[in-house]
Amino acid sequence: MRVPIQTLPRLVLTVFGIFISTFILAPPLILISLFTASGAPTHRIMRWWSWPVSKFMGLTFSIKGTEKIVPGMSYIITPNHQSNADILALLMTLPVRFRWVVKKELLRIPLFGSAIRGTGAISLDRKDREGSVRRLKEGTSKLGGGWSVLIYPEGTRSSDGRLQPLKKGAFMMAVQTGIPILPVTCNGAFKVMPKNTLVIKAGHITVTIGDPIETAGLTEEDIPALMEKTRDKLLRHLDLDYDPFLAQTELGN
Repeated sequence: MRVPIQTLPRLVLTVFGIFISTFILAPPLILISLFTASGAPTHRIMRWWSWPVSKFMGLTFSIKGTEKIVPGMSYIITPNHQSNADILALLMTLPVRFRWVVKKELLRIPLFGSAIRGTGAISLDRKDREGSVRRLKEGTSKLGGGWSVLIYPEGTRSSDGRLQPLKKGAFMMAVQTGIPILPVTCNGAFKVMPKNTLVIKAGHITVTIGDPIETAGLTEEDIPALMEKTRDKLLRHLDLDYDPFLAQTELGN
């Protein structure tokens, strides 16, 4: 995989930032997770980890729609997934405590995997559909008390920034628990860090929170309509023409 020479310095800085941040913060995160099951301290440390990594990557963020979030309410958060950069955007901007739903492979990464596990993340094996469904059902016990669950309904990163077809997992969890869905749209992440490349560019990513979607009283028969409603709300704020580089220049960063 070739790396454009002009983006190489940013890539080197990013790798350095991830290594240093993970090396410093992963051990206390893992240690704390052994003595508390609340997840609050580990979630806070993950936010701390995101700050220097974002700085090394040259990323800035902004968020709109936070007034739509009810303090203390639990949500099934369903963001679009343009690139790994939107993971940082969500950690840095969302004003709610949440647990990740992640691919099982991520837990195998040294230090980082143990750190993710320490936050109470729910891991899924994409090759084991029945097992993944079971894990999602078990994960409902981690909701409540002001905790939310964040699951990418597309299942993987977009190859062109557009919204891909949604998968059922998040919506099954929503109807089983009656917890509202919180649609969240990220713009700019694909252009600063495209999928299947080592290109990293400094830029500004926006996060927009859509109107929550109530799920109380719904059944599995309502899932297709619920998926379509969520998709419409994500698309409402998706801007494929958004320029994260111009936006950052205008912000003076």
